[in-house]
Amino acid sequence: MSSLYPSTATSSSSNRWLRPNPRLWPGQARARVEHQPIAAAGTLTIFAAFVFMAFPGIDLAVSRWAAFASGDFPLSREPALRALRDLNRALPVFILPCVLALLVAQAVAPRAWLPRPHKALFFLTFFALGPGLLIQALKRLIGRARPNEITDFGGSMPFTPAFQVSDACSRSCSFASGESATAIALVALTLLLPVQWRRTAIITLVPLVLAFSLNRIVFGAHFLSDVVLAWCLMLWLMAWLWAVFTDNGERIDAALLRLSRRSTP
Repeated sequence: MSSLYPSTATSSSSNRWLRPNPRLWPGQARARVEHQPIAAAGTLTIFAAFVFMAFPGIDLAVSRWAAFASGDFPLSREPALRALRDLNRALPVFILPCVLALLVAQAVAPRAWLPRPHKALFFLTFFALGPGLLIQALKRLIGRARPNEITDFGGSMPFTPAFQVSDACSRSCSFASGESATAIALVALTLLLPVQWRRTAIITLVPLVLAFSLNRIVFGAHFLSDVVLAWCLMLWLMAWLWAVFTDNGERIDAALLRLSRRSTP
């Protein structure tokens, strides 16, 4: 197994340790992301979870900045930001039926210039398991109150760190952010594109993902950890599911084609 820190390995001609070279770390990290995306996403998730659990004050500090000096969250009343929130909520209503229609069309009458059926099925499965199941399960299990509901910002609920189970909230809770999960799901949508277009598409989407997600912080609806850990968990799930679907792409496509033929009169 290749190491993320080859610069610390011993020389074949010497027993002395070589000094780590920080200039090599960005390239090494990039290579790890490209060649071991599941491990990279898992490492990032665990690291982020540790930081927010060990230093919960980060969440309060960021939310205090968003609340300004007034104690509430005045930007939540801005029409432009409310429209941005509504756009984020409306996108899945448009995207999911389109991807489902693409899946059906490719299963019934395949076209070489359209994404293969297993790619569309990947996206639908990811959306169902990620923003649909995992995030909603965490909301119910953790029960974290939202920033605008805690005593620090005029509410009546206690503040709890990320991943700490609480009974402060019973429904529509803060951890993790559903809007951030659906925003990062746009990255999964780029995997339906040809390989040569993906990097450009992801770079183009990054500002939109940031805007959708950070908008929830300035609204007082989510803590920073709700957003960051939703991103990390979705990237981890995305990387794992993509590997499963691409490794079995031929079999999935063939099975969908057989199913469509049987259902056709």
